[in-house]
Amino acid sequence: MSNIKETFQFYNDLVKPLYCEIEAENNELPVELLFEIHAAFDHLKRFFLEEEKEDISCEKAISHLKRGALDTFKLKLKNYNTELQQLLKSNIDFEIIDSGNFYPELLSKRKEIVKKAKEARLLESNKDKDKAFDTWTEVSLLIDDFKDNYFDGNKIDWAKKKTKRIFRKEIIISFLIGLTTGIIILIIDKIDLITKIISFLKPILTKN
Repeated sequence: MSNIKETFQFYNDLVKPLYCEIEAENNELPVELLFEIHAAFDHLKRFFLEEEKEDISCEKAISHLKRGALDTFKLKLKNYNTELQQLLKSNIDFEIIDSGNFYPELLSKRKEIVKKAKEARLLESNKDKDKAFDTWTEVSLLIDDFKDNYFDGNKIDWAKKKTKRIFRKEIIISFLIGLTTGIIILIIDKIDLITKIISFLKPILTKN
C-alpha cells in the first residue's frame, strides 16, 4: 500500500538526487527518465482528477519512477566505466599512490561493482523488478564510494605530476648514460688508435 506522501518521498529521496547527478555529469536528463516521470505524475493526476484509488495511483506511479531509476542507474554505470577507462589509460604510475595499495584496491572494488551489476541485470531479466531495483541501488552506492576513493582529484593530480617528474628523470638518466657510453667508446677508439701508432713506430724507433 502506498499513499501520495510516500510516493513524493520516494521521488524526492531517490529519483531526484539520481537525475540531478546524471544531469550534472551529462548536462542533460535522459529521455527515458523524463518519460517515466511524466507517466508517474499522470497516474497521480488520476487520483486527484479522475477519482482513481490512491493506493492504485501511487503504486503505478512508483512503478514508473522505479523503471526510470533503473534506466538512470545503467547510465550512471556507463558514465562510471567511461571515466574509469580514461583514468586507466592515462600515463600515471598508480604504484606510487598509497604505498602501492591504490591500484590493487581499485581493481578489487571494480570487480565488486561488476559482480553486483551483473546480479542486478540477472534479477531484472528474471522480471524480479523490486529486487533488481534494490540491487541497482547497491551498485549506485558502490559507484559513489568508488568515485570518492579512486577518482580523488588530489591523489590523481599528485600522481600525474610525480609520474612526469619520474619520466623526465628517466629521460635525463638515459641521455647521460648514452652520452657517457659514447664518450667511453670514443676514448677507447682513441686509445686503440694511439696503441696502433705506437706499435707502428716502435720498430722504427728501436731500429734507429
